Amino acid sequence: MDIIYGSPAQVGIVQRAAALHRLIGDDPRFTYQGRTVSLVGETPEAAGIVTDLVRLQGYSSVQFLPRAASARIQAHLAQAGLNPVEWEQFWGQDSALEAARDFLAGYSPPDGLELCETDADTDDDTIHRICAMSQDQGVLTVPGSVMRGAGPRGVMMYVRAPDGAVVAAGGGYMSYHPDSVRATEAFWGMLATAPDWRGKRLACWVGATVILRLAERYGARGFSSGVKADNAASQAMCTRLGLIQSEFVYSGATDPAMLGDGPITR
Repeated sequence: MDIIYGSPAQVGIVQRAAALHRLIGDDPRFTYQGRTVSLVGETPEAAGIVTDLVRLQGYSSVQFLPRAASARIQAHLAQAGLNPVEWEQFWGQDSALEAARDFLAGYSPPDGLELCETDADTDDDTIHRICAMSQDQGVLTVPGSVMRGAGPRGVMMYVRAPDGAVVAAGGGYMSYHPDSVRATEAFWGMLATAPDWRGKRLACWVGATVILRLAERYGARGFSSGVKADNAASQAMCTRLGLIQSEFVYSGATDPAMLGDGPITR
């Protein structure tokens, strides 16, 4: 059985998204990073399509949506009885690659910590530790099967302390269809750090490594992440690693019938 952490509502969303992706994953209009299926870019039908995606999964959005088009999408979703949500799309290309290299060149991690990557042989205990630590910080991770290489191509990194505890994690996935105009873009993020280890730049260590591995392994040339407008800490970290606030947003909604009034992730 797959390892999926979160509230029962969040687990349901992730499971429905996986099933939906199996049905429509060959359609380049959609993107899937292991958690949810979303629409890519502005189209005349975008409002109706994303409404259907929310109804089917419990959450969805339109990514790479020009900011000026978001009000129309948000109004349509609200009229449908859904809970609209907008995320700033932080995006970097060459700037992200350069910033990641610069950070790693000048960073010395605390003694005793090990930066690791999940793969097909990662044991259940490690997957559980990654998911539990991330969930405690309000971050919804991808399922264990995706961390082990099933689903979208990607990189999941974690920092292991000498006692075996996972103290930071994050990842990125080539979430766009090969025929999409965004084929060389990667979803990046899901960064979380255990409270006792904050202030040591572990999330930047993880995030910078993920950027470079996505580029070297899969040819990623763009990296983006959705960040709430009031999340100054995440915005600062994105900027530090060369992802800057763009002209795009993620414009979406949650379905209160499936998720209540809670967020899909931090």
